[in-house]
Parts: sequence; structure tokens; C-alpha cells
Amino acid sequence: MSEQNTAMNQDIKDFRQPMVTSVGIILGFLMNFLAQWAIADDDHPAIQTLADGVVAATLLVGIGLMIYVLFMLLTNRYDTTQSGHYYYRIFRWYMAAIIVSFAGLASALFI
Repeated sequence: MSEQNTAMNQDIKDFRQPMVTSVGIILGFLMNFLAQWAIADDDHPAIQTLADGVVAATLLVGIGLMIYVLFMLLTNRYDTTQSGHYYYRIFRWYMAAIIVSFAGLASALFI
């Protein structure tokens, strides 16, 4: 077995805690953003235009992806001999969640 394959098959415990922490922080920020947006104007619904709908949908998809990433990080049902590849798959979902979430926030600023 090559050295790279051996390195990829390490336990993910060293990577789990920082990712759980960062997902928790970003998830809390996104949920706070949505909560403040929802209660900003009690007289009218928060989603009034198509642009508002796009922003809300993007943020909700990002939140859903982050919850999925959190679930995958906290589960212990994975093949420990392939833990490096499992972590890499989680990392790709993590990056997708961040990109979608920040795209939603950026669209909230510019739309």
C-alpha cells in the first residue's frame, strides 16, 4: 500500500472537532440571520418578492446541507479502513454547504 493511501486512511477524529465547531458557528449565524429577517417587519411577510424567495431558498438549502454534514460527522457508522475517503466525501459536502450558504447571503446583499 502506498504512503498516500495509508495517510488517507487515518481516523477522522482529528478533523471532526474543528468541522463540527465551524458548522455550528455558521449554522447559528444563518439561523440568526433568517430569524432576524423573519421578525424584521411584523406587518408584512418576510418573503415578498421573487428575489426574497431565492435568498430564502438558498439559505434553507445551505442549512439543510450543513445539518447533513453535521449528521455525517457525528455518526459512527462508517468503514474505519476507509475513514480518509469518508472524511474527504464529508469535506466536499461541507464546502458545498458553505458555498451555497454564502451565495445566499451575497444574493441577499445584491438582489
